[in-house]
Amino acid sequence: MEWSKKFLKAMVSAKVRAYVKDYCKRNGLLTLSVFAVVTGCVLGFVLRTYNLSTQAKIYFSFPGELLMRMLKMLILPLITSSLMSGLSAMDTKASGRLGFLTITYYLWTTFIAVIVGIVLVLVIHPGTGTEKDGHHSHSGPVMTSADALLDLIR
Repeated sequence: MEWSKKFLKAMVSAKVRAYVKDYCKRNGLLTLSVFAVVTGCVLGFVLRTYNLSTQAKIYFSFPGELLMRMLKMLILPLITSSLMSGLSAMDTKASGRLGFLTITYYLWTTFIAVIVGIVLVLVIHPGTGTEKDGHHSHSGPVMTSADALLDLIR
């Protein structure tokens, strides 16, 4: 009787291990992403209670900054490749019209962005109230060797 319980326990354990292994193969990236988000949230809430120095905050924000820069690097190639694959699937007349509309849309949105930028500069006057060159009241931030190493990766 004792032998059958051990055998049954080993069989269930083997089935559970096989199920978990198969699940991890199928959904490993999703599982790790959710785990990373939960860990980041918990770490953020815990570290918020401590008074960290500015340098420590910079060190903690470094991985997130790298991730955001990598995502920004991926946006343009993804959009370009998806547009190219979409245009290659269309006939020439439709793709020519779509190209014309795309260029027109790009030019108009750029024109509007320039006008909004000029108006905002005239209204807000950015840079007023800041010190002029040559009138520094304090020295610049001290660069540590850790900052230099992080800047190599950034």
